[in-house]
Amino acid sequence: MKYKIILLVAILATIARANILVIAIEEKKLPYELSPKNYDLSSANYDNSVSNYDNSPSNYDNSSSNYDNSPSNYDNTVNGDRSILVEEEKKLIHYGYYITNKEGLTNFYSPKGKRLFYSPKGSMGLYHGTKGFFCGAIAKVQGKIRLALTEQGQRVLLLGEWYEPGR
Repeated sequence: MKYKIILLVAILATIARANILVIAIEEKKLPYELSPKNYDLSSANYDNSVSNYDNSPSNYDNSSSNYDNSPSNYDNTVNGDRSILVEEEKKLIHYGYYITNKEGLTNFYSPKGKRLFYSPKGSMGLYHGTKGFFCGAIAKVQGKIRLALTEQGQRVLLLGEWYEPGR
């Protein structure tokens, strides 16, 4: 447990002000410690739940109308240093940006400011920005921090402004 906490702190500190690359993962192939089967990462765990006000899209600290989270903030643009990047045909494409708020929750937004995902303070889990279901994990892969997205998470990111599950 102590090793996991140290690793988590190191991972979260590393993403504080650096672009992050997305990788695709199959949820069923995730190791238990990064899986939603692990209660610590389950969206059923209140600490990870979207109904927890700290994680809620109705919390102003998580809203893109807050200038720190706004797409008009230079740090959140393609030229800033908080980009969510996807490699396509050996080019890195800007798919959005992320912010860690003062409470330690990390929000991930589309380029237009739609909240796509959040990762609660102290968690490596990644959850849908409004519905709260599991979308992946923040993980260290080959020594680098990556946004590891499940199939659902990939749909949310790639369809960004238009994707709502169940439609």
